[in-house]
Amino acid sequence: MSDARVHVLTPADETGRQGEVDMSTGAQDRIATGIDGFDAVLGGGLVPGCAYILQGPPGAGKTVLANQLCFNLARDGRKTLYLSLLAESHDRMLDHMSTMGFFDSEAVPRSIYYMSAYSTLVEERLDGLLRMIHREMRQHKASLLVLDGLFVAQDTAEDDKQFRSFIHDLQGLAALAQCTLLILTNQDRPPGSPEHTMVDGWIELLDEMHGARSVRSLILKKQRGGKHLRGRHHFRITDDGISIFPRLEAALTREPEGHETDLRVSSGIAGLDRMIGGGYPGGSSTVVAGPSGTGKTTIGLQFLSQATPEEPGLLFGFYETPARLRSKARSIGIDIDGLLASGALEILWQSPAETLPDELGRKLLRAVERRNVKRVFFDGIGALRHAFLYPERMPLFIGAINNTLRASDTTALYSFELPSLFMPDQIMTEELSSMIENVILAHYVRPREDSEPGRRPRIMNRELLVLKIRDSEFDAYPEVFHITGKGVLFGGAESQNLRPDAADGGESA
Repeated sequence: MSDARVHVLTPADETGRQGEVDMSTGAQDRIATGIDGFDAVLGGGLVPGCAYILQGPPGAGKTVLANQLCFNLARDGRKTLYLSLLAESHDRMLDHMSTMGFFDSEAVPRSIYYMSAYSTLVEERLDGLLRMIHREMRQHKASLLVLDGLFVAQDTAEDDKQFRSFIHDLQGLAALAQCTLLILTNQDRPPGSPEHTMVDGWIELLDEMHGARSVRSLILKKQRGGKHLRGRHHFRITDDGISIFPRLEAALTREPEGHETDLRVSSGIAGLDRMIGGGYPGGSSTVVAGPSGTGKTTIGLQFLSQATPEEPGLLFGFYETPARLRSKARSIGIDIDGLLASGALEILWQSPAETLPDELGRKLLRAVERRNVKRVFFDGIGALRHAFLYPERMPLFIGAINNTLRASDTTALYSFELPSLFMPDQIMTEELSSMIENVILAHYVRPREDSEPGRRPRIMNRELLVLKIRDSEFDAYPEVFHITGKGVLFGGAESQNLRPDAADGGESA
């Protein structure tokens, strides 16, 4: 069964904005790149008339980024000039670019002009190259000049002094024409090199191995005049081009705007609501931690069963597929098909393999914003933990997500798998516990030894224990619960005749 509210997310999904950065300083004067996430890193876009170095090894994505920028500006009615200092022709590059989603054959040469400057550089040296650039910028009235292959110009210079003079004159031409300059190079030269010290912006692309995994990242090492997002930001190259995922904790720095409220949000389980004072505190974050099979996903599904089209819910999961989740929900009496059809619920499923945390966080927050979601169940925070190349980021990352959800009065529930079947000595890392406001433990209870010969062994019960609820009283005594066709039922554990699936001796939703 397929449904418009069930989505399997792929890396090519989710194009659009990432506008959480304060870009008030000079943002109105910027040239928007149209590259997903890039403008957020730049603080609003490129500065007209400024010079940028785009540095990276072969295969890092320099050519894709530069061409994507040219075609995006062409769609905005701007003219661009792509000047290559390499001996190869543009034909092979354009053949590769023609497979990308941003490519528009009608833009060449209507708005984008590809030219080779290799012969001019060989025959007339750097002075001749400057004359050519000046002439072509004026003739085409270009808003952007891409100069591909700076290392060739450097090899042509007699010494560093002449190369520095070339960079200076090139910047002067661009500033005079109010033409933004993007210079591509694959050389990893020292920070004190002329191309780094003299330009206005320095962008580095990296493609690095982490174990068996290859990960691309972008670092804006320098930008004059205005705020920007520093540090390392991961990106992908897909058939649609480059998508950049700014570090969430750097992008989401605004103070939460949510207001304090006494609102309680039902868990969908009457016994649990009683234990936590009427429901989860509105706008708070809760983690249900426990080993496999203790009902963490079931508790999450019952939380989402209370969603309505006016206050919708979102299930963001990794391990259990949408089909299995629907089957599990039906088995505990939840009309999940009705919830999906009415728009009360949306399921977003993401494979846990090769994931980028900032990509996942952005997909989650955009889905919340798109439908004004009020209930979020994040099923499998462990998958997110494994996705981090730098584990120390996780506390700040989760904190940024929770602050953003709190600002929209969205209540979040996370599931977290523990290795121990029984009461663990340590629930989770101190960092994770400090940023999730409410903590509930689901675990198994060891059967007691029975000395009577021939008697059936006691069953191994599940038990729910509330460890922490933000600024609120709660029932700190553990409660035995069972998972039945009615969902989670609370009931006695001391005798078999109190099993709630055999009689109405339990407390349910």
